[in-house]
Amino acid sequence: MTSRLQPTSELSMQGEKHRLRPRGTDQRAGGVPYSTPMRAGMYLRQSKDRYGTGLAVARQREDCLRLCSDRGWEPVEYIDNDVSAHDGRRRPAYERMLADVEGGHIAAVVVWDLDRLHRRPVELEHFIELADRHGLALATVSGDTDLGTDSGRLFARVKGAVARSEGERKSARQKRAALQAAQLGKPHSSSRPFGYERDGMTIRADEAEALLGAYRNLLAGRSLTGIARDLTAAGFLTPKGNPFRHNNVIRTILANPRNGGLRAYRGEIVGAAAWPSIVPEETWRAAHVLLSDPQRHKNESTARRWLLGGLALCGRCDDGTTVRVNYREPDAAGIPARVYRCRRHAHLSRAADFCDWRVSERVIARLSRDDARDLLVDDRQPDLAALRAEADVLRIRLDQLAEAHADGTITLSQLRTGSERLRGKLADVEARMVHVDRAPLLADLVTAEDVRKAWEAAGLDRQRAVVSLLYTVTLLPRGPGRAPLSVESVRMEPKT
Repeated sequence: MTSRLQPTSELSMQGEKHRLRPRGTDQRAGGVPYSTPMRAGMYLRQSKDRYGTGLAVARQREDCLRLCSDRGWEPVEYIDNDVSAHDGRRRPAYERMLADVEGGHIAAVVVWDLDRLHRRPVELEHFIELADRHGLALATVSGDTDLGTDSGRLFARVKGAVARSEGERKSARQKRAALQAAQLGKPHSSSRPFGYERDGMTIRADEAEALLGAYRNLLAGRSLTGIARDLTAAGFLTPKGNPFRHNNVIRTILANPRNGGLRAYRGEIVGAAAWPSIVPEETWRAAHVLLSDPQRHKNESTARRWLLGGLALCGRCDDGTTVRVNYREPDAAGIPARVYRCRRHAHLSRAADFCDWRVSERVIARLSRDDARDLLVDDRQPDLAALRAEADVLRIRLDQLAEAHADGTITLSQLRTGSERLRGKLADVEARMVHVDRAPLLADLVTAEDVRKAWEAAGLDRQRAVVSLLYTVTLLPRGPGRAPLSVESVRMEPKT
């Protein structure tokens, strides 16, 4: 397909502009002989190269090279492999070719077919305008189009409109097929997901075990930064072979519904997946709630080294503004004193050590109470009352067994057998009552023999998570002058 090919006299007048002169004889230009080869931009594009073979581009190249040889043109390749022209994404090689046309480095364009060049009418109009300004030749394997004539431009526009329509229909078919595949639970063909092999169906054992640990740590209060650091230290890499350097990487992996055996489509869960899950669905959903919390996004930072930094609220602002850590002048021992200051204004400054001590003591006291186990109960369970009643009956039966043994009614062996059976049932009922968000975070703390020791060993990430779960902490002004420190100035409101 050739746009206007000018005779030698006309081209020679523009020779300095193009720095190109055709050679040989072109029959469409009236058999006028040319002196030097005309450089032609050979544009090759494949919309989707799923396996990276480049076979479609190779086929186009072979035919386009033959066309260039027939015309006596010198080909210059521009390749956009695995790049669609339908959705408006950038096509780097196409843009370079247009720049070379503007710069006078090529005087012709060769493509396998017009739809390889454009799928959007707006791009075609720009190309037509460019061809007019530069006297650009256009040739395709399937035939010539003269963009210098009304009929040639009409043909190109009609063909472009048809290509656009075909692209839209193809896109609709692909979306419908993708939705159907999602509803059937089939895996999405993409890069290998962490925890699975390339087929998306087979679990990769070592990564799956690491993911289980990551979910446990997340629900136990570990930060994303800490989880990423743990994975890197254990020698794991992302599916692309990179270290877990950024929180967003591990956040994306943990938020993926496929880990809980769920199939999503365009961000919405559409049903159960055909592949085996790595974690129970309830575990994934609990993690999803945590990861979706905007406050967690705000507080997630590698700089969280103090209990209440970015967590406690400023009592003067009283509008959700949090406090940050600053340092006062060093004391006599040369140690700078930590203070919590309002993040926005200089109207609040509280000694961090006292505030941390107050909050820790209150949390330890709450976790040490006789009713601390109630924190593990999910009050949203629709059958919670029935589960409570069943648990109470099982506890009464355990007490009755103990009394029967004390009275000599049953033997020690019978006591052990009956107790083991009842305790198993009680454990099952209690597990069904568990609050999936709270249990991993609090279970070993409320059941610890020494709650204080367990709290001190929990680590800062988990301590912050427990505080955030149980209380809204607000730091109030200390008082005028040298007023004594008061625990009431660290307000702790229990969360429901």
